Amino acid sequence: MTSTAVGSAAPSDLQEPSAPAAPAPGAPERPGGTGPARWASARGGAATALRRADDLLHRHRLAVVAAVQVLCAVAVLTVSRVWLAGQSLRLDESQSMQQTDRSYGAMLKEVAQDVHVPGYHLLLRTWRLAFGGDVETARALSMVFFLACLPVLYLVARRMLRTRWALLAVAVFALSPFMNWYGNEARMYTMLVFATLLSQLFFLRVLRRGSAADWTGFALTAVAGAYTHYFFLFVLVVQGLVFLAVSARERWRGLGRMAGTAVLVALALLPWLAYFRAEGSASGTRPQLPSPSSVDFTNVYSQFLGGFLPDSANSALVATWPLLMLAALLVVRVARRPDRELGAVVAAAFGPVLLAFVLSHVISPFFLSRYMIAALPAVVLLVVAFVAAMRPRFAVVSAAVVLALTASATVSEAVRTDVPVKEDYRGAAQLLADKAGPSDLVVVSSPFTIWPFEKYYDGDAKVVTLPGWDRRGGIPAFDAATLPDQVDALASGHQRIYLLLSYDQGYEADIADFFQKNYAKVYEEDLTPGMKIVGYRVGYDQLQPVDGLQLTQPLTQVVGPAVVRGGQG
Repeated sequence: MTSTAVGSAAPSDLQEPSAPAAPAPGAPERPGGTGPARWASARGGAATALRRADDLLHRHRLAVVAAVQVLCAVAVLTVSRVWLAGQSLRLDESQSMQQTDRSYGAMLKEVAQDVHVPGYHLLLRTWRLAFGGDVETARALSMVFFLACLPVLYLVARRMLRTRWALLAVAVFALSPFMNWYGNEARMYTMLVFATLLSQLFFLRVLRRGSAADWTGFALTAVAGAYTHYFFLFVLVVQGLVFLAVSARERWRGLGRMAGTAVLVALALLPWLAYFRAEGSASGTRPQLPSPSSVDFTNVYSQFLGGFLPDSANSALVATWPLLMLAALLVVRVARRPDRELGAVVAAAFGPVLLAFVLSHVISPFFLSRYMIAALPAVVLLVVAFVAAMRPRFAVVSAAVVLALTASATVSEAVRTDVPVKEDYRGAAQLLADKAGPSDLVVVSSPFTIWPFEKYYDGDAKVVTLPGWDRRGGIPAFDAATLPDQVDALASGHQRIYLLLSYDQGYEADIADFFQKNYAKVYEEDLTPGMKIVGYRVGYDQLQPVDGLQLTQPLTQVVGPAVVRGGQG
């Protein structure tokens, strides 16, 4: 049985490049040739390049592998230092910072009230105590995990690819815009990828040999991954299904060990889940997320490969996938059926994301592309395996194109200002510190965005949230019926209110509309996608009292909104 597939990526399937065809006796020689001769020359050039690469790897394998690893690490650090490490603190990072500023006990309590497991937070608090409490130091922990992924990815890739293609996979992974972004964010995502890669490495070994050391490594990484992020459980479920598919034919003996691993993970998580439930099961901190659509599903993979593209570019990338697949099929060699390593990687690339997609519809929406990052290494391996399965002349060109596009996407993501995940709370704080005075008020909505804003803000105006939140309890729900009273209370005694709007939780338009209808807008500034500052005049103390009337209430209550809208700040 044969199939057109990336299964040809297995080492035994990669054909050695053939020599260029010799000219027919008596045929005239043409410099460079034309038509078939030129085609044969190009094919011979690609074959020669691959043969030379193989010769170099055969004679200096360790040196070449080490050199590529070092070059990739240098590229990662360069991108970080030049573009990403110095960016403004983002909302998720501010949560990591304020949670790990507390004692271990208080930190665990707060994490239990959130939607995460505590492995990363325990490590981050220890890391900050040892090396420093600033944002850059916190981000450095994510960078350490990113760099640690490179050699592990190589070992995983070697289970299914030749050395040259495994090194290409490492290079593509190192240049990935998605990985570089989260390698510079003080969150647990690169730790999740590292745990997933270790788990996948042991799992592939289990599929082939299943020694006691392999099972021990698999079980330990399973527990570590489960305490890194809940999404890792989807990785384990898919691995279990793959193992069942294999064991159904030949490995019944390993089923007991796989079941034992599942029980170990469940027992290890049980204390935390009980604590999580006792703390309210994150009932007060769950973000409002929409149910994912098929577009969200495909966006996960477009972001894995192209980063956070503008909507138009992302739509174009998604729309061209069928054409790219058709073109790729035309140049892939016919090979034998995929082996179990490739099957496991295919399952790792799509299974966890599909599970998250389905459960987001069945239980509660939690489908965010960053949660799916554990599937990214498998996607990279599939792309490289696909390139490796091409005929040599196409493979060389495709490898260069993949590398160039990946690097371009990373640089573009780093320098563009319209990247949807960029959050310039530092710029907002500096702007409002200059603009708002002691008689003004800064109102932040959504309430939890006060964390990154306060990290930078050092102005004279007081800062409050809307809805009001004292931060000793859960975030209050928005109530449209009480909004006028809340705003009146905020406006009382102030001249201007500056609204900082970001992370819309479904009521941002209601707040903006109310201010727009009742107060004169005096300022507006868009900062980053989804974040803007809007200023409104709410007090007129500078006006002279008329017939003893002192205007300390919103002018709409005195002269009506039509007059107010004509005011200028």
